[in-house]
Amino acid sequence: MKDPESFDSVAKALEHIPEVVECHFTTGQYDMFIKIYAKNNHHLLSIIHDKLQPLGLARTETLISFHEAIKRQMPIMVDIDED
Repeated sequence: MKDPESFDSVAKALEHIPEVVECHFTTGQYDMFIKIYAKNNHHLLSIIHDKLQPLGLARTETLISFHEAIKRQMPIMVDIDED
């Protein structure tokens, strides 16, 4: 991001882009990890150029997933104290 202090406003703006299905703040080289769905390469380019870059992104790196090999939910164990 050009301005790291704009995380909250960018995240709020991303909520209004239907193709964005996840947004994570990260450590390391990049400030955000955003998962989007696009119909094809032209649609992907349109999302990046027309919807994401105007939010103040300094640069993007695109990774395309060809196949989801594992998808599972992590079970959450809740301890209930009985008094």
